[in-house]
Amino acid sequence: MEYNDINSLQLNNMIKNKEKFILLDVRTEEEYEENHIPNSLNIPLNNLNLEIEDLLPYKDEKVIIYCRSGRRSIMAALMLSDNNFKHL
Repeated sequence: MEYNDINSLQLNNMIKNKEKFILLDVRTEEEYEENHIPNSLNIPLNNLNLEIEDLLPYKDEKVIIYCRSGRRSIMAALMLSDNNFKHL
Protein backbone atom coordinates (compact mmCIF):
# COMPACT_ATOMS: atom_id res chain seq x y z
CA MET A 1 0.00 0.00 0.00
CA GLU A 2 1.30 3.40 -0.86
CA TYR A 3 0.36 6.70 0.68
CA ASN A 4 2.20 9.92 1.33
CA ASP A 5 2.33 11.60 4.71
CA ILE A 6 1.87 15.36 4.61
CA ASN A 7 1.93 17.91 7.41
CA SER A 8 -0.45 20.77 8.15
CA LEU A 9 1.74 23.30 6.35
CA GLN A 10 1.66 21.20 3.17
CA LEU A 11 -2.11 20.86 3.45
CA ASN A 12 -2.49 24.62 3.98
CA ASN A 13 -0.42 25.22 0.84
CA MET A 14 -2.58 22.79 -1.13
CA ILE A 15 -5.71 24.61 0.02
CA LYS A 16 -4.21 28.03 -0.70
CA ASN A 17 -3.11 26.88 -4.18
CA LYS A 18 -6.63 25.55 -4.82
CA GLU A 19 -5.36 22.07 -5.63
CA LYS A 20 -8.06 19.53 -6.39
CA PHE A 21 -8.49 16.86 -3.72
CA ILE A 22 -11.03 15.23 -1.44
CA LEU A 23 -10.49 15.98 2.25
CA LEU A 24 -11.71 13.05 4.34
CA ASP A 25 -12.08 13.40 8.12
CA VAL A 26 -12.30 9.92 9.69
CA ARG A 27 -12.91 11.10 13.26
CA THR A 28 -16.22 10.57 15.05
CA GLU A 29 -19.18 12.82 14.28
CA GLU A 30 -18.76 14.43 17.72
CA GLU A 31 -15.11 15.26 17.06
CA TYR A 32 -16.04 16.62 13.64
CA GLU A 33 -18.77 18.85 15.08
CA GLU A 34 -16.37 20.24 17.70
CA ASN A 35 -13.91 21.39 15.02
CA HIS A 36 -13.04 20.44 11.47
CA ILE A 37 -11.31 21.70 8.36
CA PRO A 38 -13.81 23.56 6.13
CA ASN A 39 -15.09 21.58 3.13
CA SER A 40 -14.01 18.25 4.62
CA LEU A 41 -16.17 15.17 4.34
CA ASN A 42 -16.80 13.31 7.59
CA ILE A 43 -16.98 9.54 7.41
CA PRO A 44 -15.98 8.07 10.77
CA LEU A 45 -13.50 5.20 10.45
CA ASN A 46 -16.05 2.80 11.97
CA ASN A 47 -18.45 3.60 9.10
CA LEU A 48 -15.92 3.71 6.28
CA ASN A 49 -16.42 0.12 5.09
CA LEU A 50 -20.18 0.73 4.87
CA GLU A 51 -19.84 4.06 3.06
CA ILE A 52 -16.82 3.37 0.86
CA GLU A 53 -19.07 3.06 -2.20
CA ASP A 54 -19.90 6.77 -1.80
CA LEU A 55 -16.21 7.53 -2.34
CA LEU A 56 -15.65 5.28 -5.37
CA PRO A 57 -16.19 8.12 -7.88
CA TYR A 58 -13.07 9.72 -6.35
CA LYS A 59 -10.74 6.69 -6.48
CA ASP A 60 -8.57 8.26 -9.19
CA GLU A 61 -8.40 11.63 -7.43
CA LYS A 62 -6.15 12.80 -4.61
CA VAL A 63 -7.68 11.91 -1.22
CA ILE A 64 -6.30 13.59 1.90
CA ILE A 65 -7.29 11.72 5.07
CA TYR A 66 -7.03 13.16 8.55
CA CYS A 67 -7.90 12.32 12.14
CA ARG A 68 -6.64 13.39 15.55
CA SER A 69 -3.38 11.45 15.92
CA GLY A 70 -2.83 9.71 12.58
CA ARG A 71 -3.72 6.14 13.58
CA ARG A 72 -7.24 6.21 12.10
CA SER A 73 -5.94 7.94 8.97
CA ILE A 74 -3.51 5.10 8.33
CA MET A 75 -6.25 2.51 8.83
CA ALA A 76 -8.52 4.45 6.46
CA ALA A 77 -5.71 4.68 3.88
CA LEU A 78 -5.29 0.89 4.05
CA MET A 79 -9.03 0.40 3.44
CA LEU A 80 -9.09 2.83 0.55
CA SER A 81 -5.96 1.32 -0.96
CA ASP A 82 -7.57 -2.13 -0.77
CA ASN A 83 -10.42 -0.62 -2.82
CA ASN A 84 -8.05 0.64 -5.53
CA PHE A 85 -7.77 4.28 -4.50
CA LYS A 86 -4.56 5.49 -6.09
CA HIS A 87 -3.58 8.88 -4.59
CA LEU A 88 -3.66 8.82 -0.81
